[in-house]
Amino acid sequence: MTGPDPDRTRKAQEALAKVAADWMSRSGVVAVEVARRWQGGTPSDQVGIRVTVERKLARSEVPESELFPNSLEGIPVDVVEGRRPQLED
Repeated sequence: MTGPDPDRTRKAQEALAKVAADWMSRSGVVAVEVARRWQGGTPSDQVGIRVTVERKLARSEVPESELFPNSLEGIPVDVVEGRRPQLED
């Protein structure tokens, strides 16, 4: 593994910057970020946009206006389930 292509990473960051505020305002969204994509349980060299939600639902359960696209400006979008970060005492 050689690492993500810097030009592709920059393109993903620029695409995400255009929608990040809107996506973060959606109910249940924990985080949006540019990250390596995982394939077969291991990180790949491919970069994508990761949307972390508190609870992942089937597409049929999500209002159409709240669905995330499969890709954004040619960058794949992955929706994963996760928790909000907690500050430690």
